[in-house]
Amino acid sequence: MPVGRIAAIINRTHNDWYGDKVGFFGFFDCCEDPSIASALFERARSELQVRKCDRLRGPYNPTVNDECGLLVDGFEYPPLVMMPYNPPYYMKLYEGLGLQPVKDLYAFYVPAANEAPERVRKIVERVKRTTGITLRTVNKKKLKEELLIIQELFNLSWKDNWGFVPLSREDLEFAAGDLKAIIDPNLVMFAEKDGVPVGFSVTIPDINEFMLRVKRSSSWLRVLRFIWSMKTSHPSQARLALLGVRPDFRNTGIAALFYYETLMRGKRKYVGGELSWVLEDNHVLTKSIEVMGGRRYKTYRIFEAAL
Repeated sequence: MPVGRIAAIINRTHNDWYGDKVGFFGFFDCCEDPSIASALFERARSELQVRKCDRLRGPYNPTVNDECGLLVDGFEYPPLVMMPYNPPYYMKLYEGLGLQPVKDLYAFYVPAANEAPERVRKIVERVKRTTGITLRTVNKKKLKEELLIIQELFNLSWKDNWGFVPLSREDLEFAAGDLKAIIDPNLVMFAEKDGVPVGFSVTIPDINEFMLRVKRSSSWLRVLRFIWSMKTSHPSQARLALLGVRPDFRNTGIAALFYYETLMRGKRKYVGGELSWVLEDNHVLTKSIEVMGGRRYKTYRIFEAAL
């Protein structure tokens, strides 16, 4: 009977970008047995050492642009769409393996009942009145062109973030194929200046809610109930998963405009939503979210060890 799993991962894009020799691990699953966890990690280590890696980092499932991080607090809350979850005992397993924390990632929750603070409303009014920046929603009929815009803006706006790996067109199209059926077009927005995209924001309905709803059904009935839920209702929550602003437009208030519009539009359908993830040392973004009434309620951790 299977009692655990792990993936040893070589991310050539990461190592080429940074000139690193980092090996990654992910898709870890294990019963509460330190000896089994140790055996899994030793095998992953040996596979990466053979491939000349000098460090082990994770969990990435399989990259930083996918589900990543070990949940270390907020276990009482279920994971939102495209976010990981693990039992609390994983923390002890990691500590016993000699893995050291290298970076924390935060998730914030904002109830839809929150009203935008007066300070934010004034910023939004100023942006609309003085900058000439406008918002538009995604055009699903031109999805390929829209994905190219997101790819370009993501790579420009995120390139200085810790752990950044360029997002390829193939990876984005693969993700979009999964999300196309569930996306809420009103919550995928572009900011434009004179018709040129300078920022984007992507909020995804939390279909994990439907998965939890049908969890106890038999396998064939589970699929039918999930499809029925998708067709007849919508989730009560959503996740703001991506937001990027071109570096030369970062001080124009576009981020505040995205937060405000997402909150206002989200009120029509959702009871609240998550903003995730945010790097622990991104103090500007953390402050902006807190001003909007966001409360940090989960922490995910990336670990590292020498090989």
